[in-house]
Amino acid sequence: MSLTGQELISHFKKYCDKYHKLFIPDIPRQTHVADALVGYYSHDEILPAIELYIKSNTGPFLVFDFAVQSKKMVEKVAFEKAATGRFKDIVAQTRKRMVDE
Repeated sequence: MSLTGQELISHFKKYCDKYHKLFIPDIPRQTHVADALVGYYSHDEILPAIELYIKSNTGPFLVFDFAVQSKKMVEKVAFEKAATGRFKDIVAQTRKRMVDE
């Protein structure tokens, strides 16, 4: 699924509302920044990174400020996703060993 810059801004606002944080519109640049972000990152990378960014920081929030930290946030989401996958694999292997014994 392809995401537009305007949809990214809508998600940004939605996450700010969800976590009771202040979103500040930055009309001159936010559309261009959002378009650049969706052109660079995939839908599956950018939305969880935005949610993590908003959830773990204090506001107010600007799309531009997220863009500056986007690489770090996307990498953090990918690391957490991989760690969760490894944990689930370990649990499944342990469960299988317990059943086999």
